[in-house]
Amino acid sequence: MRTDQEQPVGRELGALPAGEWVVDPTRSEIGFAVKVMGLMAVRGVFDEFTGILDVTGADAVGALTVQAASLNTRNRRRDQHLRSADFFDAIRYPAIRFSAAGATAGGTGMIIAGELEIGSARTLLEIPATAARLDDGALRIVGKITVSRKAVGLTWNWLGTVSDKAALHAALTLASPGAGVAVEHDR
Repeated sequence: MRTDQEQPVGRELGALPAGEWVVDPTRSEIGFAVKVMGLMAVRGVFDEFTGILDVTGADAVGALTVQAASLNTRNRRRDQHLRSADFFDAIRYPAIRFSAAGATAGGTGMIIAGELEIGSARTLLEIPATAARLDDGALRIVGKITVSRKAVGLTWNWLGTVSDKAALHAALTLASPGAGVAVEHDR
């Protein structure tokens, strides 16, 4: 039996069982894409992250913690530069955080409101997202947003070759409360 079949969730998160939903990193992805020299998109993912979604009645809040040093564009030299103080400054700021304050119905899905923290920069975001329940009871949330790199503190731009617009995406699978998924998380 396949466990990745999606069933749409009602627009209200109140339809979800209460408790702590935990991001399963083996079934999730967090990444980005940025155009360089106006021609090619540099794409990358973060290989290490944790997250939770706390559901209480109709309310839900969540948190994602991404390890900046786990950045992976499949180019070692570029990855080292992106981890450096020119960009993510992963030694000084090892974690990238997103704190979700809630979700409301919007468009064909929902809008997740929260704060993105990269280094010392904090930016409020409203991320368009969709949600679906999977056959195994897990919840799949997919969100995408384009942000200004400058607004999130990533200002390095040699000769103007790097676009200010960065596309961020997350496709998260969360295990339902009581599913017995042992995934570490920090709050």
